Amino acid sequence: MPRCADFTCGRWRPERLAPKWAAGLRFNGHWYCSRECVEHAARVGLDTPAIPAASANALPPLKVGVLLRHMGAIDESQLEAALESQKASGRRLGAELQHLGIVSADTVLKALAAQTNVSYLPSFDVTRVTNGPAWLAPETVRALGLVPFEADEAAKRLRVVCAAPVPKSATRALLKLTGWTAEPYLVDDETWQHALRMYRPGKTEQDAAERREVLLVTGTDAAAARVADSALLDRSVTMRHATFEQHTWIRVEGPKQVSDLIIPAAGEQGGAHAGRFV
Repeated sequence: MPRCADFTCGRWRPERLAPKWAAGLRFNGHWYCSRECVEHAARVGLDTPAIPAASANALPPLKVGVLLRHMGAIDESQLEAALESQKASGRRLGAELQHLGIVSADTVLKALAAQTNVSYLPSFDVTRVTNGPAWLAPETVRALGLVPFEADEAAKRLRVVCAAPVPKSATRALLKLTGWTAEPYLVDDETWQHALRMYRPGKTEQDAAERREVLLVTGTDAAAARVADSALLDRSVTMRHATFEQHTWIRVEGPKQVSDLIIPAAGEQGGAHAGRFV
């Protein structure tokens, strides 16, 4: 007879004709004798951050100052002046150059987009968010820092607006847990914040079918307890998770329910991605 998959337990699995209460639980394809053993296994799994892999051969991005020089937007003396004043202000370089009146917001946005090889929108109608796909929960959108405004159903591509720096690990987490590829469009911080406020879960039948309720939990212990509760309800569940921007997104799937848990980054309310110039 096989044993409980929890390495700290090792209890023998009962015979097939054992009473129903002894049937145990299945978690990620393995048999566990109790809810407590599933909780321990989930905690062990969550203690190992699952960071979606970056694309192969990814090169480090050029610095914004270098890009602005290549664009002809600033010269060496202006860059040196901004770097010097930045020491006292603490601003990001793009914001410092704007503060000094050397470059426009659109110019910085263009350089930031070039830095991470994404598109940018110098202006954006935020009503596109209210009319766009809305099956992601607001808590998930805030944690990811990606606000959907258009979807290509056939290609499973989700067009999103975000602030700099582009949360690349969040886009990889979205692909890993939902199968949707995010196509980010960079906007300025104020526009991103406005789009985030405008986002609401959709009421269409399609949105409702895909939407998952999300629970914000504090720490891996609370998340593991929730996973174990789901296993107790469904008798058999799988857990996948992804770590991004110091958040952890957990998806628990069983025959009766699919639920999402998010552990926000420490010190963040609602796990909002903080857009900023870099």
